[in-house]
Amino acid sequence: MIYTITTNPSLDYTVESEIVLGQINRTSSEIIYPGGKGINVSLALQRLGEETRALGFAAGRIGQTIRDMLDDLGCPHTLLELSGGQSRINVKVRGLMETAINGRGPDLGAGDLVRLLELLQDVKRADTVVISGWAQNLAFYGSILQQLEETGCMTVLDCSGEALWQCLECRPFLIKPNLTELGALFGVEDLEYSEGVDLAHQLQLEGARNVLVSMGGGGAFLLTEARELYFANACSGRTINTVGAGDSLVAGFLTGLKQTGDFGKALQLGVAAGSATAFSDWLGTRELTMELLEQVHVEKSAV
Repeated sequence: MIYTITTNPSLDYTVESEIVLGQINRTSSEIIYPGGKGINVSLALQRLGEETRALGFAAGRIGQTIRDMLDDLGCPHTLLELSGGQSRINVKVRGLMETAINGRGPDLGAGDLVRLLELLQDVKRADTVVISGWAQNLAFYGSILQQLEETGCMTVLDCSGEALWQCLECRPFLIKPNLTELGALFGVEDLEYSEGVDLAHQLQLEGARNVLVSMGGGGAFLLTEARELYFANACSGRTINTVGAGDSLVAGFLTGLKQTGDFGKALQLGVAAGSATAFSDWLGTRELTMELLEQVHVEKSAV
């Protein structure tokens, strides 16, 4: 089982519109999906045929709508009810430039962490737990990883900034920054591939075991704890959606790793899944992922 944790899920309201500030703007199309990075990972895993369950929190009528939509999509979930507020709505505008306005969402308390940790008592050594997204409380993710460490399960962390720094001491199996996030961790802008590899190694020295870095149109690379470097090229196609592409990369990578035990094949499937989402209106399908797989070539070298 691959569990995902989304502490702040959302309804993603995506519209097409050429925004003009200070005027009434109308949309040419709109779609609404359940969102949040962990939920995206679970939905992408489901499309790839993997067993998954989305864990997290939801609040108010918007939270119930998120649950209902996940039910409609056939995605197993346990979203704990919060006592106050409403789950957030994220607005994604596709126009001349892709723009997002992400809501803040309800506050989480210490008691909510306790309830989530109780849910994780069922996690077994053979399971995988993916923790994704913005950490409202910096100690939240660390507490989760500390409990999971006792189970010996595989842990995947996809967050950025101080939350990531604080979690490295828990030695997550995999972290997945993108190239911009990787540079921001060290105060470096406009990273090149070779520089990114060096910084990925620095994160390993701080505790990360394997580092997967997405580079958008530049592909992706994986630096393993055995000091093996894998690089995969990006697929050719028209990018129409970046929301969920990184989450699909994680889903594809975990699916490939579970099915083959091979890091190179896992990276290949991950890049194909991420590209399938980038080339689709929403999350990419399994059919498109398999079609794009032939475009992805993986090179392996020692560092």
